[in-house]
Amino acid sequence: MTVLRKINLIISKLNIFDLLFFTLLISSVVISMVTEMKNLIFTIPPATLCIIGKYIQIKRRKINILFTLALLSIFVSEILVFSDFKTYLLWITILNIIFLLLTSLVLKNYLRFGKIRSSINFSVFLSTALVVYLLFSVFHLILEKVYGIQVYFTILCEFSILLFLFQVGKIYLSNYYKTGTMLLASGLFCLFQILLSIINEFLYYNTTFTTLIITCHSLALYLLSRFLLKTNSLNKEDIREKYI
Repeated sequence: MTVLRKINLIISKLNIFDLLFFTLLISSVVISMVTEMKNLIFTIPPATLCIIGKYIQIKRRKINILFTLALLSIFVSEILVFSDFKTYLLWITILNIIFLLLTSLVLKNYLRFGKIRSSINFSVFLSTALVVYLLFSVFHLILEKVYGIQVYFTILCEFSILLFLFQVGKIYLSNYYKTGTMLLASGLFCLFQILLSIINEFLYYNTTFTTLIITCHSLALYLLSRFLLKTNSLNKEDIREKYI
């Protein structure tokens, strides 16, 4: 199969929301490199709306209200981010906490304790320790920049991120779902986006970081929605039949 035929096959499997999403994402990358960040308000929130639209279109009456609300909270957060990040920092933090907690509740249905990927070893624990250290370091940076009630929401946001990443890692390592790699990629994109956002806003602003942030952010949401669209949670009977 030629490269052109492969590309045509991939495109044929995309619906209108996918095409709009990737068009907006590419436009966002260009905008982030050639103009001011505030102009991304015209592309990033609409890209998230495309994810919401696709999810509702495919799920229809079986939509998960919690996940829909999670995406809507991120949509509002994006508008505030590109309006004035520092002015609306408290509300952005709250909306991101809502997203992470609601998403964690949705992913809870996919958690099945017991079976662990056989390849788990010291490197997994080392990676976990590194993630915790990075999150602690960057959030310590935020705590030096914020005051009052924002401190408590910042700490809550960090715990929400750790909860979300724990569930992503557990689902991937359980090896119950063929789409686990997709969810893992979403979690990693989410982690990179959070770390780079904090560095970009509080330590060192760089347009390259902005480009990486919006790319990771959008792909994290897209892959998360694809995982939920393509994957049904297993019950105990399914697990016994497939793995015991």
